[in-house]
Amino acid sequence: MKTIARPLKPHLEAARSVCAAAALLALCALLLLYRNDAASGVLTGLYTCLNTLVPALFPFVLLACLMAKSPAAGVLFRPLAPVMRHAFRLPPCAAPALVFGLTAGYPTGAKIAAQLYGDNRLTRAETARLLCFCTSPGYAFAAAYTGATMLGSAHTGLLLFLACLLAPLLTGLCLARFAEKPVRTGETPPPAGGVTRAVQDGVSAMVSMCGFVVAFSGLLAVLHGSGWFQRCAGLLARLGLTIPAAGTLLSFFLEVTSGVMHGAYWHAAPALIAFGLGFGGVCIHLQIFSFFRASGFPMKKSVYLLSRLINGFAAAACYRALAYFFPASEAATVSGGALSAAPTAGSAAASAALLALSVFFLLSCTEKGRLPKTGKRP
Repeated sequence: MKTIARPLKPHLEAARSVCAAAALLALCALLLLYRNDAASGVLTGLYTCLNTLVPALFPFVLLACLMAKSPAAGVLFRPLAPVMRHAFRLPPCAAPALVFGLTAGYPTGAKIAAQLYGDNRLTRAETARLLCFCTSPGYAFAAAYTGATMLGSAHTGLLLFLACLLAPLLTGLCLARFAEKPVRTGETPPPAGGVTRAVQDGVSAMVSMCGFVVAFSGLLAVLHGSGWFQRCAGLLARLGLTIPAAGTLLSFFLEVTSGVMHGAYWHAAPALIAFGLGFGGVCIHLQIFSFFRASGFPMKKSVYLLSRLINGFAAAACYRALAYFFPASEAATVSGGALSAAPTAGSAAASAALLALSVFFLLSCTEKGRLPKTGKRP
């Protein structure tokens, strides 16, 4: 059997290369034939980045980079050390990745995890397990943008946020049952980087995120203009779904912001939207893969995508349970038209994040002023 399997591998690689070349040629043809749709999609993606993603996420991405590079994170998250060790079987340094990943937004927790893994503060197995439950849309995107602005219901937005919060926590608790408790050792200090390195990392991560969103927005516009999106939605509808539900699922599979817009336009079931938010979309997953470009992704990407799919089903189930025990009332529903398109740009959470950044900057300057002449910390 071994002598038969070995010669087949080069043929499989050649077939994969031919398929990739054919897909690239097809994409080039679509871009040439539907260049106006592509341009319109790119403009839509730029608008989404400038009015939603950057105001809502950049303060938290910058704060996440500071948390991964600053010794102050060990002091701030020290009360969570027993929870991380006993409940999730992870070292205390993973606490910022979990907290910010579940509250601040999709790529924040993965960004911190990538930095911890690159600095050898987390093992390969710990990083792989952490990535399975440190990714969530966060309050700004799930509650304020998706619920209050797009769906017109603050109550629904809050339930979506809680569902996308509970699902990864349950996943992390289940995965911890198959892992050993980390050995209690002295906490490894983060490498020196300071505010300058954190800002550079944050800007780089934000530019990468916006680039992926713009690219997928253009791709979706081309697929819509060429009719391929409608054909794929029709194939999904043969499985028993309605056309709007199939289109919403397909949009969520590619890019989560477009999925939210599609779901709001077609009045999709909130549980379906919770599934899309829990899964995250290929665009988000490619962003997370890019964070590990230097150190290498710590697990099989197929296994990671399977974990995100399971997380999506768990988020939908959690939403149904929360909606059953906490049904919406008339007073809880608000009109989405009166809300700003970028509700988090001036929110209390973003202001608190900017205030925390200022504190970190002042502490960094103070530490630099106390350095002895030898250049070593006392």
